[in-house]
Amino acid sequence: MNAEKYVEIIMRDDTERFVRETPKIYEPHRIVREYEFDDGAIVTYEWRNTSFGDFNHRFTLTHPPTKNPNKLKPGIIKTISY
Repeated sequence: MNAEKYVEIIMRDDTERFVRETPKIYEPHRIVREYEFDDGAIVTYEWRNTSFGDFNHRFTLTHPPTKNPNKLKPGIIKTISY
């Protein structure tokens, strides 16, 4: 699976595709959640209020899948700003 597929799954909230979803931070202006997938990949999702300026949504691959044929590396997958 390529890294963009993880983002699509999270955005669709396809909960059957997550092994676990863990809230890390829940504040009025910032939310951070961690998603683990059945292939071992872990993606961190972060939402920020627009007043922070940098972005609204960011998806970061924090742990690549166990079997990694696409040679994915940890790092930001996608940033969305409105």
